[in-house]
Amino acid sequence: MRMIGPRAIELPALSALEPEPLLPAALYERRLRAVRARMDDLGLDALLVYADREHYANGAFLTGFDPRFEEALIAILPAGDPVVITGNESVSLVPFTAIPTTAVLCQSLSLPAQARTERPLLTDALAQAGVGVDSVAGLVGWKPIPAGDRLGGEAAFAVPQFMHAQIASHCGRLVDATAVLMGLHGLRADSEADQLALNEHRATRASQHVWRALEAVRPGSTELEIAAAMRLDGLALACHVMCTSGADTVAGMRSPTDRPLAHGDRFSTAVGLWGGLTSRAGRLLHADEAETEAFAERFLAPYFGAVATWYESVRVGADAGAIAATAHASLAEAGLRPLLNPGHLVHLDEWLDSPFVAGQSFALPSGTALQCDIIPVGPRPGDAANVEDGLALADEELRAELRSRHPAMWARVERRRSDMRDLLGIDLHEDVLPFSDRQAMLPVGLLTPGIVLGID
Repeated sequence: MRMIGPRAIELPALSALEPEPLLPAALYERRLRAVRARMDDLGLDALLVYADREHYANGAFLTGFDPRFEEALIAILPAGDPVVITGNESVSLVPFTAIPTTAVLCQSLSLPAQARTERPLLTDALAQAGVGVDSVAGLVGWKPIPAGDRLGGEAAFAVPQFMHAQIASHCGRLVDATAVLMGLHGLRADSEADQLALNEHRATRASQHVWRALEAVRPGSTELEIAAAMRLDGLALACHVMCTSGADTVAGMRSPTDRPLAHGDRFSTAVGLWGGLTSRAGRLLHADEAETEAFAERFLAPYFGAVATWYESVRVGADAGAIAATAHASLAEAGLRPLLNPGHLVHLDEWLDSPFVAGQSFALPSGTALQCDIIPVGPRPGDAANVEDGLALADEELRAELRSRHPAMWARVERRRSDMRDLLGIDLHEDVLPFSDRQAMLPVGLLTPGIVLGID
């Protein structure tokens, strides 16, 4: 039986990063061709993709357009440039898209009290975009609505009601086309080499922000002071910055406050950028304290064992449902369970979907971008731990492309694979590409970050 326990290690240096890779226009053109092929399969005359400040990923995937403040629709027709329908402020962003797009103003998508004098109606904007009144249009909402979440058998769309009403009144027929882009078989579930290289760059930055925060943790520091130590650089966030603490329990989703930390507190932090998120959670204890040893034995060690098994199980072709069942069973032996799915797909947004559902079968394909995201829940409400990082699965052909076209990224991946094996005792399959600095390294006590859990 493998033994799990603390290891004193020299934490690997944070990576020196080259300028981040840019997604070429040709990649977006390939994505548009793939979308149009699916439109043709579905008999669609137009595809309308919803976007807003938080739900930007579908539109950004297709065009690089990222709305601020307002809603937007990206209209894809069988030919021609995509059309971005948006409000008074975000229309200024359209010239900066990754590929040529056409802007159409719809002022009802603007913020309250702004002018509606030029073109308030979405139906008029759709007509100008080339969407005909007799067209069959597919609408991509910001998430799929499964049948069990609906009342009755009607289709449901994750878009604002005032937009849906006008779209439905304008088009001849409206169908749910969210699965074109989202879900386990949507186009965004399969990441190209360039997208994975960008994900790795962003995931590396996110992990560095988190580890700077961990190295600033000490009793008396406030959550805001620790968050300031992250040295955020202004890149687009996939979620708000988390840095939170509590004497008896911690709500990991909260933003930082002026609360000062105290010895023994629970602490959780996370930074998510487009393409990757890192999170760590634990307690403000030194590794050599008796309380730390007890906490590690009953909670941290079995949790880390499940995480290590997960890492050693994922690979191209592995059954995600079976991996989920193993994670549930491993945690259950110690009276623990995962709060959410034990892992999920990641893209520009933090959570795209998850194949890790016990009792369901799904073979993980090459090009899958993942988060190892197993949040343990035990019988004691105050117990907190998290070691979340990004990774990807790549077959031999995709690995060769990454190695050839993104050598700096590939060198970081190989170094992390070695660190996980040599420092933590986690042996990855060659398909698994770790994307975070200090991947899977979980301090036993946050006041001694260089003593982490490992497997013998």
